Amino acid sequence: MLGVVILLLLLVYVLYTNVTRPSRYPPGPKYWPIVGNLISVWLKLRTLKCHHVVWSYWLRQYGDIIGLKLGNVNVVVVSGEKLIREVLTRQVFDGRPDGIFYTARSFGKKLGIVFSDGRSWQTLRRIVFKYLKHFGYNSQVMEKIITKECQVLVSQMEASAGRPIHINDMFNIHVINMLWCLVAGRRYDTDDERLKEICDLITRTFKTADMSGGVLNFMPFLRHVIPNAIGYTEMMRIHKSLYNFIGEVIELHKMSLDPKNPRDVIDALLIEIVECREEACSEQELKVVCLDLLEGGFETVTNTLVFMLLHLVLKPEVQRRVQEEIDRVIGSGRPPSLSDRTGMAYTEAVVLETLRISSIAPVGIPHMASDDAELGNYIIPKGTTVLLALYDLHNEKNWKEPRVFKPERFLNANGALIQNDCFIPFGLGRRRCMGELLARSELFLFLTHLMQKFHILIPEGEPAPSPDPINGVSLSAMPFKAIFHPRK
Repeated sequence: MLGVVILLLLLVYVLYTNVTRPSRYPPGPKYWPIVGNLISVWLKLRTLKCHHVVWSYWLRQYGDIIGLKLGNVNVVVVSGEKLIREVLTRQVFDGRPDGIFYTARSFGKKLGIVFSDGRSWQTLRRIVFKYLKHFGYNSQVMEKIITKECQVLVSQMEASAGRPIHINDMFNIHVINMLWCLVAGRRYDTDDERLKEICDLITRTFKTADMSGGVLNFMPFLRHVIPNAIGYTEMMRIHKSLYNFIGEVIELHKMSLDPKNPRDVIDALLIEIVECREEACSEQELKVVCLDLLEGGFETVTNTLVFMLLHLVLKPEVQRRVQEEIDRVIGSGRPPSLSDRTGMAYTEAVVLETLRISSIAPVGIPHMASDDAELGNYIIPKGTTVLLALYDLHNEKNWKEPRVFKPERFLNANGALIQNDCFIPFGLGRRRCMGELLARSELFLFLTHLMQKFHILIPEGEPAPSPDPINGVSLSAMPFKAIFHPRK
């Protein structure tokens, strides 16, 4: 009898602590035992469709910081320019969550440069960035690689002129080729079936959940019970295929490695591993770094390019103004160059407005509090996952007509580019996106190469594409077609 009483008391204690907020924890919807707010999120998703819209709904209800419990994990969502900047620039929030959604992709550990933290992350990030710069990042070599892919794409569009083209995957091979040239020193043919498969696999990884990690992250035991239903089986299968590809490339590099003459980032990191110069270097780390660079530099850029074309076909007057600027600054006798950007404020504004309105990474990459930390009027407990409502920075509080595509909002009365403190597409601080320079360069050069050669139109009889996004780790555009008409 005493044992039953003890068990009942223990159950009451567990249920009580499971639904009780920590001291000075931010407000939010009511917890339920065991699942926390997971059911509330699921119910809201049925009507609001996207996770970031659910967070925005509760932020309007509870204030600039909301406190949730998803499964047994404390999660806070932070909005407002001042608070978001504070999270991005304070070292206590530099951590990454420990959940299975983030570690299962990297051999069950915190490896690589995206979802790792601490001293090993700092060391590895420094090494990787050093070699990216050495092999062409932010140089004429990088521009040459991007320009090559732009010209190949233009040739493809010329061959398909006048016919409807599926836009959503038209940039895939070209973007991954640019990344792989820097990382592995190789460019693939645009019809290479293996590379097309890799692009498809990466795209699918971004559709398995949202950046909070979903049910897999907050009720990880379910991967042993219903792995298919929560996406665990699919996620592991995809990453096994990606690591097989990366592993094959690494083995080829090993066979021809010259320690005195590294050819690319993989060679350089293999030499680091052999010489054991840094404790952060291992072959598993190398594989995860390659995966991080592929996933991080592929999906966000391709999705942004697709959204850019979507808004251009919806706004012919924007196309016309970009083309007028191209004709004035570049002309038709040479390809666009990154050096042209200084005289092309409107075209740059189109890139910035695309980044703003599409909000590809609506909550960024999750942070984690490495210790108890005060934020606003609240205490964020150690180990709490912190999501940033970057999407919310682009709402009506900070921008007039936020859902209207208006590049002019980034220009002053004299037509010069202006800064807006509520525009942080690449983050801040030590976690600022490593690929920002590459991404900005890709967006400018693809836009100018296409606009120099084509008018892009909605096919006759086709409905106008919807600007509403598809939910996922990053947001993507709904499928649509366009026609590329050569300019005369």
